[in-house]
Amino acid sequence: MDEKKIKALMSDPDFVNESDLATLRGKERMAQLPKARSARVDVAARRLVLEMESGITLLVPINMIQGLQTTDAKALGDFKLVLNGTQIRWETLDLDFTIESFLSGVFGSKKWMAGLGKHLAEIGRKGGQAKTPAKRAASAENGKKGGRPPKEKRA
Repeated sequence: MDEKKIKALMSDPDFVNESDLATLRGKERMAQLPKARSARVDVAARRLVLEMESGITLLVPINMIQGLQTTDAKALGDFKLVLNGTQIRWETLDLDFTIESFLSGVFGSKKWMAGLGKHLAEIGRKGGQAKTPAKRAASAENGKKGGRPPKEKRA
């Protein structure tokens, strides 16, 4: 589009009105979005710590976030909150996430999340199969209470 057409479009009252309405909708949406007041990476615990404007603290294991499976502490620490705390960006790793997605439990693409769900289920399954002294002691203690109740028979 040449400069003359751009100037004509920019001075069109309908365009100006639509632009103003879009700007207003954007400001309204921005006011509704959850915002992080501060963020830090706890490298030792391998988690992202988000302090929200609402006063809550959100802890997200780094290994659950797509793209953060690095051990490079400098790369993990090279992030900033952007768009008034509604998003977080890792410069070195070229990653962007919305704070809203973290609060919703979304830490990557649909494919990533599907794989993550399978991974967590496998961890749970293996944990249930573990035969540790603590688990044996808890089982014995539960047995003293009568053990697992029998399943109810259905008519």
